[in-house]
Amino acid sequence: MSTAVFIGRFQPPHLAHLETIRRALARHDRLVVVLGSAYSYPTPKNPFDVEARTAMLRASLEPALEPRVRFVAVPDDYYDDPRWFRAVRKAVEGVVGKEEKVCIVGYHKDESSYYLHGFGDWPFEPSGVRRELNATLVRERYFGGDEGWKAMVPEGVRAYLERFAQTPEFARLQAEWRALKHRRALERAYPYPILHLTVSALVRARDQVLLVERQSGLGQGAWALPEVHLGPKETLLTAALRALREKAGLGLSAERPTAWWAFDYPERSLRGRVVCYGCYFDLGFSAPPGLGAPQAFWLPLAELDRSQARFFEDHYQQICWFLGRPPQRPTPEEESA
Repeated sequence: MSTAVFIGRFQPPHLAHLETIRRALARHDRLVVVLGSAYSYPTPKNPFDVEARTAMLRASLEPALEPRVRFVAVPDDYYDDPRWFRAVRKAVEGVVGKEEKVCIVGYHKDESSYYLHGFGDWPFEPSGVRRELNATLVRERYFGGDEGWKAMVPEGVRAYLERFAQTPEFARLQAEWRALKHRRALERAYPYPILHLTVSALVRARDQVLLVERQSGLGQGAWALPEVHLGPKETLLTAALRALREKAGLGLSAERPTAWWAFDYPERSLRGRVVCYGCYFDLGFSAPPGLGAPQAFWLPLAELDRSQARFFEDHYQQICWFLGRPPQRPTPEEESA
């Protein structure tokens, strides 16, 4: 038995995705669809969760094909590509076993398609799909109010998106999409690319981490590390301590952080090219200090993975990096909690 693996974000699924699935099933016994960017906070770039994307794809398949398709979800791991490849392999092998003959199907869209050749003994098999269609264009028209998106997606996806457009969540995402369009239009007026430098602060105390709930702007309602833009006369440390004071109401005295790192994945933020310098403060077994901001709270590490869909940008990945652990898929029990 042969298995094809189709990796993508499917935000949302469109006709080229469906054609790729049909062609793969014409050549192979079954198909595993890997849903990337899983368990992330909804944004205009990734508006739909795993369940919604799975439902849209299932609704688009012919009844005879649907039993031959399996779905697995893999979270982003921006700062360790080999570990991400291992996570994908583990998820697929959990469905088909380790002895199965497997290949990767897809098409080279742009530089983000580098992963197609990264699985060693799983060869790449071009899908042969040549449609000039991508999910970015679908989302642009969808959030922009252009009805042309309806001709780009299967009927099952169209029905779902029409229902979603009547929800408060769509209104929130559309407002963010408009704000981002305005921001990018302003930045295009500058004669050079703009680089934003921010500083985040991770504080750990007794296996709890300090978080804040964003009150406004992009990612309103998301959980985040305290973060500020680096001031022109600040060091990384003074900016991190300021982030804790201003965002969490925490006055922390520290000569230097336990660790720091530059989180520089180019696509980590929809705000533009934002490099975030993370500072980690480990207070050991000290009791979590009191906080002076109502939006700040302590999250037990035992609840970290089940909560990852609440996190702003790559802040969940930042925490994982400092703690020396990979991003984890929530267990079925955690997902249903």
